[in-house]
Amino acid sequence: MGIPYSREINAAFEQVTPLVAAAYEVLSTIKNIAILLSAIQILTVILLTLILVSLLGLLYTLNPDLEKERKQLVTPVMQWLAGWIHEFGETGKWFLRGLLVLVLAGSGVFLWQGSLAGSRAPGETREGEEHKRSDEKGDKPEQSDQDSSGNTDKN
Repeated sequence: MGIPYSREINAAFEQVTPLVAAAYEVLSTIKNIAILLSAIQILTVILLTLILVSLLGLLYTLNPDLEKERKQLVTPVMQWLAGWIHEFGETGKWFLRGLLVLVLAGSGVFLWQGSLAGSRAPGETREGEEHKRSDEKGDKPEQSDQDSSGNTDKN
């Protein structure tokens, strides 16, 4: 009674094993998506802060009632920014060019990896891997004397 029961357990375990492998792939994909979403949220906060500062600067600059505030806030910041651009402009230009190249290369790799996603089903083996696995176990594929109709006759 123990042997047929253990065969059933082994058969059930062999059916569940590919599902566990597929679930692991799904979890790693979800982890990568969570990291990407957190990076997008951080960039969104930074961009929204820059937009807010720009709008406040524009408000101070264009509103004639805020002439005193413009002279106290906007003019010194713009003078500092113009001096910084004149001092580090050439270095900044090369930095931005290098950053552009890195972003484009990273985007290309990201898109290439994304195009490979889903090219095979989770748990599906590549060509040649099935033979390796059966050889590692020492199992030979079983050949059945039955044809598709269930007859055991050999003609």
